[in-house]
Amino acid sequence: MEYQAHEFQNAADRFAGHDRRTSVRLRRWLVFSLIFIPCLLASQIYIFMQPAIYQSVATVLTMAATDIDQTSPAADVQHVNIQKQILLGAMILEKTAERLQQLRLNSKTWSADELRSLFAVIPQPETNLVQLQAEGPEPQILQLAINAWIDSYLKVRAGFIAENTEKVVAELNEQLQRIDRQVVEKRNEIDQFRLQNNILSTESADNQAHARLQGLNASLNKAMEEEVKAKAKFDAVLAAISRNETVVPDTDSQSMAVLVQQAEKLRDQLAAIEGQYTHDYIELNPSLRRVREQLMEIEAKIAEKATVGKSFARQQAENDYAAARQAVIAIKQQMEAHKKLAADYTKQFAEHQALQQELLKLETLQQDTKQRLVDIDVKQRQKYPQVDVVDWATLPDKPISPNYLQQSLLAFVVSLGLALSAVIIIDYLNREPLPMPAPAPMNLGGIHLHHQAQPMLDLTPPQSRVAYEPAKALPVANISRALTHEEVLALYLAADPHIKLIIGLLLNGLSLSEIVSLQPDNLDTQNALILIPGRRNLMMTRQVAQLLAQEGPVNTWPTLEDIETLLCCAAIDSGLRNPEQINAETLRYAYMLFLVEQGIKLTDLTKIVGSLSSGLLLELGRSSPEQSGQPLEKIDLNYFG
Repeated sequence: MEYQAHEFQNAADRFAGHDRRTSVRLRRWLVFSLIFIPCLLASQIYIFMQPAIYQSVATVLTMAATDIDQTSPAADVQHVNIQKQILLGAMILEKTAERLQQLRLNSKTWSADELRSLFAVIPQPETNLVQLQAEGPEPQILQLAINAWIDSYLKVRAGFIAENTEKVVAELNEQLQRIDRQVVEKRNEIDQFRLQNNILSTESADNQAHARLQGLNASLNKAMEEEVKAKAKFDAVLAAISRNETVVPDTDSQSMAVLVQQAEKLRDQLAAIEGQYTHDYIELNPSLRRVREQLMEIEAKIAEKATVGKSFARQQAENDYAAARQAVIAIKQQMEAHKKLAADYTKQFAEHQALQQELLKLETLQQDTKQRLVDIDVKQRQKYPQVDVVDWATLPDKPISPNYLQQSLLAFVVSLGLALSAVIIIDYLNREPLPMPAPAPMNLGGIHLHHQAQPMLDLTPPQSRVAYEPAKALPVANISRALTHEEVLALYLAADPHIKLIIGLLLNGLSLSEIVSLQPDNLDTQNALILIPGRRNLMMTRQVAQLLAQEGPVNTWPTLEDIETLLCCAAIDSGLRNPEQINAETLRYAYMLFLVEQGIKLTDLTKIVGSLSSGLLLELGRSSPEQSGQPLEKIDLNYFG
């Protein structure tokens, strides 16, 4: 009976549990439906009730296109920004509102503030192009509004240009009239100045005062030259007289030359006669004696002319020198008298030149002003570049916002998340404590204790619930201790030379079994590579490369037991604590910690030290810094630096 009652109780409990689970499931569906369906319907209604927003765009060039043979001007960012401010200015927008009001679009009243919020000006980078944009729910109105905006801007600009053109033309005409009067007055002033100062030509050499001065300068130069010549001739005559040479005037030089020639001829005849006849015979013969008498007469004339010619030649040379000197003095006196006149003329001519320059400036200004008027008539020059409408606004064919599908999906996801969150929160708030499992019925002398109260039966104190952590469930490697850098260095320095190479290879990422399997060919010192047979290739550290360069490759390695014994001896010799705990795996673990503390990726760590157990990887991962995951290229593999 008791067994049947117990089975009945269990069946009732199972039924009650099933009923309770069904109730919870219904409650969850009810909460989910009450949250999800209203949120989804409300959000979808709101989304699809939003009006579609269209955008109409026009493109405007704020500088007129250049001719084919002209270079396009560079982009003017400042000018584009100025045009943007003008387009969004009150005057342009008011004109646009008036124009739209005249079109009577849906009997709507337009204002400048409304248009300012509707319009947008977007400059195109590195160009003089601007995009005029308008966004709103009515595409046709947007197109008309953009085009009306451009028309208003063009008309305002055209009116501004026409007004400025008329104003500038009027000012230039007044200026040109004043310049014309000044030119006429200046020309009259120059003519009067010429008549008053006897300036016949604009060239200085063509005027009387200047020509007179140039003539006096030429005469003075010539007179001074004649004075020098006369003085030289006078000095030459005096020198010839002092040397008792025959000196005659220029007028007697020809007759003197005839007499000298006749005397020479008679001397020759006399010499021939004296050579043929004796002196007595010549004296007795009248014709022969006549030759001597003629020679004597001619010599007497020559002596007389020489005596008279010296004084006459000296007097003539002295007179010529005095006349030349007097001419120089007279010309200098005339130049002194003409100097003031020449200075006055120079001053007057300089004033005339200044007047000419003033007239030239006025005439240049006159021509420039006329050219400006011609340019305005032929091609209207404006203060700002012209506007060219590259692309008028068109009727938009599809809206730009909102994105109904995207917003609908987002609303669905949010509604679903809210409903699920509500179900989870309500389940958490209504969670009942789990019933304690009933102890197995105990039979103590025929007395069943399964009906005893739970507190009386359960004497085990309640244990706190511990959260399950998968990472902590992994087995941790059996590492006795982690060596510091100083301890490793002390161990290395105390080791024998052939053990130092083993320590260096352990600190290069190799295991002890990999080290003893190495052959001399596996240590490529030329390329600094360690080739582990059938496993991986490693970059050789500097310490290993130095040891191989000093000691050379090892042909036969010690046994594993000998290596561990020698490592323990080196630990004892270096004075490290707990030397029995120091072995090859301790050194290898110290090298792995060295790499991990630099932030190496654990996947890259296995490329260096080989495959590792999950427990050891977990233990090493606890030592990773915050900035972990560094690439292998940034990791220093040299333990000893």
